[in-house]
Amino acid sequence: MGKQITSPVKRFPGSVILKDPLPYPDFIIWEKSLSDAKSEEITEGEKEVIFFTGISAVVESWDIKDFDYQNPPATPREPVIKLLVWLIEEIGKMINGVEDIPKE
Repeated sequence: MGKQITSPVKRFPGSVILKDPLPYPDFIIWEKSLSDAKSEEITEGEKEVIFFTGISAVVESWDIKDFDYQNPPATPREPVIKLLVWLIEEIGKMINGVEDIPKE
């Protein structure tokens, strides 16, 4: 059974269910995306695409209005970045066992 999180980003309302527990193969994809995004030889846009690859491995179901996480929009920048940061933070909480994410 996954963990449901609700988007705080007004431009992209909805919810996401994260895989919980997260299987090792998906965890490895997530870890690799974090590692690969640290490269100084890639653009910010490339880093964001790498992050969304990792996010895709962690998502059980996706219901965010006007946002396809498998083909994420790059604009409008501010809400896209807010959504990305929120997802990274929530996935980190889930992986690390922080209990403030309600179970579905």
